Amino acid sequence: MRQWIVVLMVMFLAGSVGAETGVTDDKIKVGMIADLTGPIAFVGQEASSGVKLYLQHVNDLGGVHGRKIELIVEDDGYKPPRTVAAFRKLLDRDGVFCFAGNIGSSTTMATFPLIKRERVPLIGPGNFNSAMFTPAKRYVFALDPSYPTQSWIMLKYIHQNAPAAKLAIIYQDDDMGLDGLRGFHEAAKHYNLPVVAEASYKRGAVDFSTQVLSLKQKDPTHVILVTVTREAPAILEKSHQLGWHPQFLAALPAADQRVVELAGEAAANFMGITFLDLSSPEPDKQTQRYLDLVHQYDPGRKLSLYHAYGVMLAQIFVEGLQRAGRDLTREKLVDAMETFNGWQDCLGPPVTYGPNVRGGSNTAAFLVKADVKNKTLVRATDWIQFEKPQKIAKNGK
Repeated sequence: MRQWIVVLMVMFLAGSVGAETGVTDDKIKVGMIADLTGPIAFVGQEASSGVKLYLQHVNDLGGVHGRKIELIVEDDGYKPPRTVAAFRKLLDRDGVFCFAGNIGSSTTMATFPLIKRERVPLIGPGNFNSAMFTPAKRYVFALDPSYPTQSWIMLKYIHQNAPAAKLAIIYQDDDMGLDGLRGFHEAAKHYNLPVVAEASYKRGAVDFSTQVLSLKQKDPTHVILVTVTREAPAILEKSHQLGWHPQFLAALPAADQRVVELAGEAAANFMGITFLDLSSPEPDKQTQRYLDLVHQYDPGRKLSLYHAYGVMLAQIFVEGLQRAGRDLTREKLVDAMETFNGWQDCLGPPVTYGPNVRGGSNTAAFLVKADVKNKTLVRATDWIQFEKPQKIAKNGK
């Protein structure tokens, strides 16, 4: 009897050691870290709701290879130290298999050492910072287009439509804003567009009087905003109060109809860069699929960039799980993600990854403009294709 007990214990322990964390016969635990109560709470709430919606849809269809997906969302308040604590809690206490959609540049970057050490995948981090994929990190699969690329595309549009423009920029003084600022200066130099002013603000700022006044004195014709959703309308409102009306163009985090709703008439000269068109009377196949899912699971919901964004990254994550197969491990998920090659069965641009490709492959987007009367954003351009000039791409400057 004692011998049989020993044999059974050895078999049990062997099975436990071989099992992948967060994966059982009928469930996969997934972690997501987002700001739910801080300065970009709207972003975190909307994105996590989008992820939940799509995963509910997948679970209702039977899950992935017979397993339902359980999403556990932790609030970090958009503060890197809290992000690290949330990461450890999800990994050590909740035992998640991987992470999907963690929101923010600086917050996500704070977890890079842990991701590398623990060898845990992060699919679709909720930002477009080029540091997500430069250099390529085995366990991080980023989304496009990056903040520098967004700056290049906006300045390409300005160069083509207003070659005599004078530029200014307001950016968030962190990894997100500085990434966009770098692309802004590269593109301005390339297109020979003068930069007459720039101003920054600290994450979570609510008063932009100083920044707007300093730019107004330099009288730029076009102002680039590398901000998130809450800050953009505050900048527009202050400019409107001062009777200053340049053309504003915002990076993707602020290209949401909520900016128009909050800013009202002050958004009359507002444009943004995006790859999602939620206002078209003739939506494409993937957008219609998204609209149908919203109608099915959350009827009456106001559409937003970040909710659709959450659905998109969940689609990419689920496809990766499908490709990884029933015998799921973290390493097999990574290997499966590397098989994406122009995959288009989701919202947003085609998705490509590879052994040394973790994002940065897509360089197309389009611009939307404010429709103040209807409090929304409408498409203003066709797709703007972009390839960084060879000399700059090679030298990085």
